[in-house]
Amino acid sequence: MTAATSRQPVRRGKRTRLAAKVLIVSLLAFGFSSIFQLFWSVPSHAQGCLASLPVPTPALHRVVQLVNCSNQTLLGTANAAHNLANSPTPVLPREGTWVMAPKGSPNNTNVLTIDIPAAWEHAIGAGAVAPNFWARTGCRYDTTNGIAQCETGGCSSFYDCSKAQAGPPAGTTLAEWTFYQEKSGNGTTDRQDFPDISAVNGVNLNMDIQPVGGMTTDPLAPTNAQWLAQNYPLTTHGADLRMPGKGLGLCPMGFRLKRSALTGVTAPIPGETIYGFVIVNDEGVPIGEDGVVACFSNCGRYEFPTVPSPSCSDTDPTCHLWKTFCLNAPASAYGKSCTKNIDCNGIPYGIACWHNGTTATCQGRGFIKNASCDPSVCTFQYGYMGSEAWQPPLGHCASVTSDESACIGDDTVHEVMRKAYTWPNDPQVYGGDAPLYRVVFAPGGTNVPITASVSGIPLCSSLPTIYGYASVYSGPSGCTKPCDVPVNPTCPGFKPPAATYGLAYPNATTAHPWACNLNPTTGAGNNGVICRWQ
Repeated sequence: MTAATSRQPVRRGKRTRLAAKVLIVSLLAFGFSSIFQLFWSVPSHAQGCLASLPVPTPALHRVVQLVNCSNQTLLGTANAAHNLANSPTPVLPREGTWVMAPKGSPNNTNVLTIDIPAAWEHAIGAGAVAPNFWARTGCRYDTTNGIAQCETGGCSSFYDCSKAQAGPPAGTTLAEWTFYQEKSGNGTTDRQDFPDISAVNGVNLNMDIQPVGGMTTDPLAPTNAQWLAQNYPLTTHGADLRMPGKGLGLCPMGFRLKRSALTGVTAPIPGETIYGFVIVNDEGVPIGEDGVVACFSNCGRYEFPTVPSPSCSDTDPTCHLWKTFCLNAPASAYGKSCTKNIDCNGIPYGIACWHNGTTATCQGRGFIKNASCDPSVCTFQYGYMGSEAWQPPLGHCASVTSDESACIGDDTVHEVMRKAYTWPNDPQVYGGDAPLYRVVFAPGGTNVPITASVSGIPLCSSLPTIYGYASVYSGPSGCTKPCDVPVNPTCPGFKPPAATYGLAYPNATTAHPWACNLNPTTGAGNNGVICRWQ
């Protein structure tokens, strides 16, 4: 039986993307004189939203389509990636917008086309930034002035996250990549790509990555079990990890990021509010409904709303579980030689003795709720294809916490995200050499509500009374309240230009007013609602 090659622990931060994470299976002798690109048809289960999509030709070597299969408008998003030879390089879709219409919209306006620039190719090594794609939901946006506020990540209130060089927030599903990396094997070379779906932060929308074109097997290693074309689909289409509800739902109560957590209502002093961009009514309830924005992973839950300090004490359960699930324990906790798990038991982070084929060392691992996880759900487990090298044996939530509600279990996340990675060393990176890849949001659709994204920034005067508009602004003829001077040119002390935007806080008062003059070119905090004065 073919086995995986020896694999060393990665223990990377959850947003760092290393191509070395890919596992290459032992090679069979395989010779050929040329490599042909083989185009394959879209599987039958992917028809519908993915049927009859355009197939663009790359401007350089690779092109990516972002495809919205949900029933709401989304903002497609990318970071400003770069390789070691370049500085942060933003991208903009060919369509000239980041707005993605709902599925079924005419003229394929639910699709964005992004040409991968040379600066994004071979983005590996310390100092490089790997390409990321994600979707933002529940946005209020102004494309003319470059402003957007979204319930799944503010990007410092910039509409174009890539141009602003902003990264993804907690609780968001990511597509991470290494594009066009030169690889060699069997006397030949190939330019290959290494995408993965990251659920290490959590999941706001189900996601899949579809290759279109390229080889159906790895030309350098035909028995490579992690070739994307052989593994697609990576997730369960039509499923949604955000599904709440006892018995029927997947995401446990303590791991649901609800809209009410993003309103700022619970912190009456604006300066103490971390997130306050979801608009509430006068009872402090989110306008619309208190839906589930995202489902946190184990790591994501303990990094929200702020990441603990590395020096935090293990006597704090949040600190201890953050170190355990995010593999942020002290460096001395990893790497000790061992022969069995008991050799690692003096380290209080559920660490396993991992026999990875050549060595045996104490390493972090994933945790499941149940006694075991079906290999079709938790893929590429320890022992897959007869090899120990894929990842350490899975641990159990109960081994690191007696609180059943404190651990979601990677087996729960993988029920939807079968081949996404859910903890920092989950071996779920795939190889490909397709000219076109599709990053599909909500493949197969979803019945779980998604907050609509709408064009336009609300008037400050239109906000519910709980925001205290009357207490911070007198109107065009007044000069006695905190926001009057920056807004009204007729007030003594006014310095042009007049404020166009404010940042509104619930329960604002004269003593604790809004941020009266928001400069959209420098970004804004997430602790209030951006509004227009006029």
